[in-house]
Amino acid sequence: MVKHATEKMQARARTPTRRKSKPKTKKEDESILQAATIHLIRKVGGLFVATEVREERKEVGPRWIITVTLRYPTGHEGYVGDLSYDGKNFTMLTEDSVIDERVRQIGADPEGIRLWNEYRDSTLRAGKV
Repeated sequence: MVKHATEKMQARARTPTRRKSKPKTKKEDESILQAATIHLIRKVGGLFVATEVREERKEVGPRWIITVTLRYPTGHEGYVGDLSYDGKNFTMLTEDSVIDERVRQIGADPEGIRLWNEYRDSTLRAGKV
């Protein structure tokens, strides 16, 4: 049995759905991360990279806080500290003793050691079986 509608059905107004775009990294943020990584490689250590940047507004002007990560060639990584950038100069915010302790802990991690051993074993010299 089919029921017939006695009243006119009103169509709902539907708004078209829009795709949510991924938040784009600002070109300014990318250039700050690149400059910070170059500074870290040249002045601090070759395995330190800048991985995240956030801006702080101060009375004097903008200042960026940059997250510094120790990243091994195997992909094993860990948070080391923070770096400050005022538009001209970079300054480490984390004390050297704290950085040294964090580097020691990251280097002693069993997972990192396992990854390093796999990486080293997979890169055999030519002619070796």
